[in-house]
Amino acid sequence: MDSLRAVLFTLLALVGPGLGLQWVLRLRPDLTLILPLGLLSCAAAQALGLATGWVWLCPALLLVACGPNVLFLSRFRRPPASAPDASHNSGPGGRGAVAPWLACLAVLAATQFPWNRIAADGTFLLDPIAPYDDAVFHVGLARELTLGLPPQVPGLSGVTLGYHLGQGLVRAAALRFAAIEPYDLVSRFDPALLLLGLVLALRGLAARIGLPPLAVTLAGFSPLATDFSFLFAGNPSAFYWADLLKGNLLLSLAYVNPVIPGLLLAFGTLIAWARYEAGEGRAWLALATLQAAALPHFKVFLGAHLLLGIAGASLFASRRARVGLAIVAAPCALMTAWLALGEGGAAVRVTLAPFDLARITRESLGLPAVSGPYFAGWCALWLFASLGLRWLGVRPALAAIPTGTRAGAALAAMALSAWPLGLAFRIAVTDALPGQKVVNDAAYIVEQGGPLLWVFTALALARLAERRGRLFAMALLLLAVPSTLQFVVRKCATPPDRLPAAMVRAVAALRERARPGDVVLQRPRARYPPAPVLLANLRVPYERYTPFRTQFATKAALERRHQQVFAFFRTQDAGEARAIARQLGASWLALYGSDRVRFPTAGFLETVFEEEGARVYRLSIADVIHHQDTKHTKS
Repeated sequence: MDSLRAVLFTLLALVGPGLGLQWVLRLRPDLTLILPLGLLSCAAAQALGLATGWVWLCPALLLVACGPNVLFLSRFRRPPASAPDASHNSGPGGRGAVAPWLACLAVLAATQFPWNRIAADGTFLLDPIAPYDDAVFHVGLARELTLGLPPQVPGLSGVTLGYHLGQGLVRAAALRFAAIEPYDLVSRFDPALLLLGLVLALRGLAARIGLPPLAVTLAGFSPLATDFSFLFAGNPSAFYWADLLKGNLLLSLAYVNPVIPGLLLAFGTLIAWARYEAGEGRAWLALATLQAAALPHFKVFLGAHLLLGIAGASLFASRRARVGLAIVAAPCALMTAWLALGEGGAAVRVTLAPFDLARITRESLGLPAVSGPYFAGWCALWLFASLGLRWLGVRPALAAIPTGTRAGAALAAMALSAWPLGLAFRIAVTDALPGQKVVNDAAYIVEQGGPLLWVFTALALARLAERRGRLFAMALLLLAVPSTLQFVVRKCATPPDRLPAAMVRAVAALRERARPGDVVLQRPRARYPPAPVLLANLRVPYERYTPFRTQFATKAALERRHQQVFAFFRTQDAGEARAIARQLGASWLALYGSDRVRFPTAGFLETVFEEEGARVYRLSIADVIHHQDTKHTKS
């Protein structure tokens, strides 16, 4: 990745607009809000450019958003004398964020940065966690979002994607206008930048709700803190301890899950609200509302979670505060409902399933099923270990709802509701393919609650340090480290999965000749991700690598597509093969390893690349339908 391009993109597409939005409202910029406001600005600009078909609109809008940084810097008016003093307004500052950010970077440098890149021997080093991550999906989504709206499902050409697109739009802008490859973004650029924003936001929010300096410091390190999952260290099936009990962020950093930018916007909403609540002006209410409206487009679960937190904060709020909270909640509720009730939510069902997450953990550990008092005991152990040191934060969080600031009350309501909600429900696809592992997405609610409750745990640890000394508090904090260290050690010891060099070179040949959005026929396989989707802005009709395909298409539609693609490779009739290629809108054929076709190829396949292990052909079909002429229709 070109570091200079990454820095310029960060400054012009994220930092500039994030500052500009605050200057244009004549606010002294809040450091913690720069990145969340920059993310929503960049995503909105890219979406508008795609929706209108005016590619130049995205960079133009972002440059306009940067303008106030120059126009208002010299004309900025200081806050009136009645406002809190400037030192209070400035928050905890950025200097204290350096140490926790560097600690996080050290973990990323060991576990994340080395992977998802082309090695010296030409192979592509897939992240060793790749067999069950969604990084490839997010790479494909970023590429799709350079082609148009609505995007198609990566690896399932022609099928419209219903999903929260926020971070994908930001990555698409980086790809189109700064030529930063999506796999560089998801493996290096995004984790480093978003973690910096997360550390700043955690510290900023902790300060805004009145936590003491030591608690603010501890809150900044919380992305690295994990639970008591080390209690299951003796079980050989516990591959990554931090992934067992669902309340930790480490695996979402490896999975590149949208929960990270979503948390930035959720924290940004509460920070802006806290400033409005402190009487610093209605402009902060506008920024809180703007971020709340954007939040579901980055992580829809967090949109619903924020609404619950606002409801909890309203219980003991004044009339003025309730009106303000309702203003913040209204657009968030609208956008959350739009996404949850739309096409993306149609394939998912929410059912009551008490302690399903605890049952799933037992299965993953290879333990026999139990019931009655034995299962109750297991659930109690699960809850104790999943909360871990965060048990210390429960009491301060409970106290914050009736007596604290409304920003603190909303944060507390979100933190305290995470485990009850996650353990009460099952959120899963309604249909599944044979062999597909169905995941309970209620785990994301627990995971979102983890960093929220750590804020109150930091307060509890700071109070313990006052009563019993810092040494005692730090000794307790060590209990949040073993699962983190195990993740680092195991991830570093796991070799990468190598995508063969021949496949990488074949896709490079395709990139030189194909148009963005062209469809490439290849044999569906689960061993490797679809190389044209991973390494180029191309589409494939069907792939079996992604484990959650029925979230985006019905089982019947997927089975039909599977049969259609396999019929192309099985048929001995060139006419039938041509007809299938036309139906799929395919322009190219890629064969890897021992793959072959059975029909006569003369006059149909034109060789454009060939070496041992990979071949690429142009499909010589006069009336093939290219991506510009196809409609995004559901299979």
